[in-house]
Amino acid sequence: MNSILPIEIDPRPCEWCGLTIDRHEMVDDGEGPQFFCLDLSPDEMTLDELERRAELRRQEEVAAILARMDAMPRPRDPPPAAPEPYRPAQSTVDAFRIVVAAGDIGRLKAWLADRPKDAALLLALLESPSC
Repeated sequence: MNSILPIEIDPRPCEWCGLTIDRHEMVDDGEGPQFFCLDLSPDEMTLDELERRAELRRQEEVAAILARMDAMPRPRDPPPAAPEPYRPAQSTVDAFRIVVAAGDIGRLKAWLADRPKDAALLLALLESPSC
């Protein structure tokens, strides 16, 4: 029977140590093989394995830095800018000017009564020289 080598099954490097699966210790207790990372010295590793291990360590360091940054308090947001003062819509101002131009005081009072939020600002327009 022709058996398949572990490296043929999974040629990717281990996410923990950077070695391929054929460089791991295999233990089979009857439920299937389990592979455990070896603690190899750098002179027992190939250049690719050393580079993978170095990259994994860099990734661990970056993850640790990001975790510390996430735990740091955030700088305070600047206070919100003061809201712009209320002003009526331009269409309301235009309509007000038409009602004023009509010269009917009763209609003007009724029109302003329907717009209590705008009334004071619109009446101030009457006093301004541009109206």
